[in-house]
Amino acid sequence: MSDIIRVAPDTIEAAIREVLAARDVPEDDAGATARGLVAANLRGVDTHGLACLPDYVTCLDENRIKAKPDMRVERRLPWAATLDADNGLGPAAATRATALALEAAREFGIGATAVRRSNHFGAAGVYAAMAAEQDCIGIVCANASTVTAPFGAAAPLLGTNPLAVAVPAGRHPPFVLDMATSEGSRKKVRKALAEGKPIPDGWSLGPDGRPTTDPAEALKGVMLPFGGVKGSGITLLMDILSGVLTGARFGGDVLSVLTNQERESGNGHFVLAFRVSAFLAEGEFAARMDEEIDRLKALPPAMGFDEVSYPGEREWRISTERAAHGVPVSKKLWSEVTDLGARCLS
Repeated sequence: MSDIIRVAPDTIEAAIREVLAARDVPEDDAGATARGLVAANLRGVDTHGLACLPDYVTCLDENRIKAKPDMRVERRLPWAATLDADNGLGPAAATRATALALEAAREFGIGATAVRRSNHFGAAGVYAAMAAEQDCIGIVCANASTVTAPFGAAAPLLGTNPLAVAVPAGRHPPFVLDMATSEGSRKKVRKALAEGKPIPDGWSLGPDGRPTTDPAEALKGVMLPFGGVKGSGITLLMDILSGVLTGARFGGDVLSVLTNQERESGNGHFVLAFRVSAFLAEGEFAARMDEEIDRLKALPPAMGFDEVSYPGEREWRISTERAAHGVPVSKKLWSEVTDLGARCLS
């Protein structure tokens, strides 16, 4: 018998809202967090979806994340905002930051939001995709707890620092690049450990500074940036944009909200959105994007591939299928979530 069940997205969202509301999370923040996690599940990024809820609840229960943050917005320029998230839920902060950037983009053609004093925000692509839905190009990045060694180093300084870029198209699904700037994410390492599976070569160094495929050793050691020195530079850039620029923690000072008891984790995010119509009419841009994708899709597949695909295409297909047939959730996780809900009502 399979240990996977299918749960309707609306059911998952309602369960998350209920659990968070019982922790005194305001309706808007609970809703934003629920939508962000469900959107990750719909796109197939299950490690950053519902699976995050138990950890978020633990952090709320232990007052490591504020249930009722006093998020404040400052502006130096009309199109730019800085959001102090006051140690609130990361998805709520990122959703508000994206809304601020899009509001400015509608008025000025471009909008940017720098976020400080935030936490883990789920899947970066969820927020970038919000921009593409409004005929904007969205760029979202964040820094994370210190687990990644820069190129040539055996000690960590950076996080897995995600980068997401979303670009609208016409006939085709939008281009959505969503990636950790390490070879793999810590959540995927923990998932491999739980499943008793090795991690791929090149993801991590163990505590002895040697490459390892053992997820337990990887968790004791450091993650590696993707693409050698080039990827290391991009990982550092994400820390600069998300940490140095925003006023958040940076350069080895970001802590894991899941494990630290010392202080706020100090994550930063950066959101940039600009209207394609600032450069081309939306219809013309969409047609040109479709032509770009048509040319890519017309290429002959390499050996071992059925087709040539682009970032966001697979996730779009998964989202369509899961919206119709439900999100696959392990019985263990769903039992944990429903237990959290039952405890809320007791």
